[in-house]
Amino acid sequence: FPLLVVLNPNAGKKTSLNELTKTIQPALHQAGISFRLIETTSKGFAQSYFKDNIQQILIDLVQSLAANPPPEAAQQQQQPSYSAGTEAEVTGPPEVVLKIMVVGGDGTVHEVINGVLQGIHGSSDSFVNDNFRPKVELSIIPAGTGNAIAASQGVTTPQAALDHFLAGKSVPLRIVQVSQRDTTSHTTTTTTDTINSEITQRTWKPVMYTAVVNSFGLHCATVFDAEGLRSLGNVRFKASALKNIVFLKQYHARVEIFGSVQKYDRLSHQLFTDSSTITATTTTTKTPTSPQLEQQPSVTLSGPFTYLMLTKQSSLEPGFVPTPFANTSDEWLDILAVQNVGRGQILGILGDAMKEGLHVKQQEKVEYYKAKVVEIETPTQGRLCVDGEFLEIAAGPEGRVRFEVVSDPNIQLFHLTV
Repeated sequence: FPLLVVLNPNAGKKTSLNELTKTIQPALHQAGISFRLIETTSKGFAQSYFKDNIQQILIDLVQSLAANPPPEAAQQQQQPSYSAGTEAEVTGPPEVVLKIMVVGGDGTVHEVINGVLQGIHGSSDSFVNDNFRPKVELSIIPAGTGNAIAASQGVTTPQAALDHFLAGKSVPLRIVQVSQRDTTSHTTTTTTDTINSEITQRTWKPVMYTAVVNSFGLHCATVFDAEGLRSLGNVRFKASALKNIVFLKQYHARVEIFGSVQKYDRLSHQLFTDSSTITATTTTTKTPTSPQLEQQPSVTLSGPFTYLMLTKQSSLEPGFVPTPFANTSDEWLDILAVQNVGRGQILGILGDAMKEGLHVKQQEKVEYYKAKVVEIETPTQGRLCVDGEFLEIAAGPEGRVRFEVVSDPNIQLFHLTV
């Protein structure tokens, strides 16, 4: 079955097509690896493509394995099969690996991940289950404006990324579910001998998945304004950042961390868990939209925020390491919070972040946490940046957004070649 190569010709400095023809294609040919090229033509193309085609792609993959089983599968006499009816059902060997190479940036990776999950779970919950759970292995050839996932793995050139792919080693790529409040409310009435009470339950509606970076405040404003400066090329981000620092704003929001949490201690230079702050533990079930009882947060950050970042990646670009303890494969979401600082302080913080994450150790206004569930609420209409996309949120509790590291194995399908 061919490797799927997703090429974004407009990513970054528009070098991806040149990398394909001069570097990638000859190397794949020499290694005897066939591939199918999927060239994007517009923003959202990759997401739509995989949403519409991923089920058929997996069926074709299983059929290919049935016709040409690997030696280990033949020895175990495994017979992959599929049946197509009103709902697609696939059974196959325990390890079915779909390999996708992304020649582009983090935005293209975001589209691929969301397209795959929308296509798998959008029409049939039984398509991927305990009997058939494919592994989706992503190889990222950094060719975009933002290459945070690659940079966090120490991969800074297309050739290095290609070498990693050919080596064949991979690690889990943990993703985060982004949810908003459902418009439907649920109330449970409880009765004791003397008291009747109502407990409000909150229903969350998943809106997308993220694997790169989510931000509020200065970083989000910088990325948003840079969209209008595309004619400047990659310089647009520096121009936008400078503008937003000169006209620095403070962004009002309330951040609540639920369940297990670790906090960085600047004196000991270690992350530690303060058990006295743990008031509730939240877990993800296979029905993430089910109502959940109100819980008390373990940590509350009241703002206002100058800079707020939630991410699974340690680096946004080579040298710029805002969240140095982040790990692509662990079960934590790393949180960098800077509340209510001035221009001089934020410049110092960002400058130290360019020194391999020195800001976390030296800057007193930097707060650093690792968590599994985070909620953000703004008093007025706000904006979040989610893997380069923008999520407009309503004011107050109804606009609250939830970030949760996914534990459902039928969603956590992705691996990353390293």
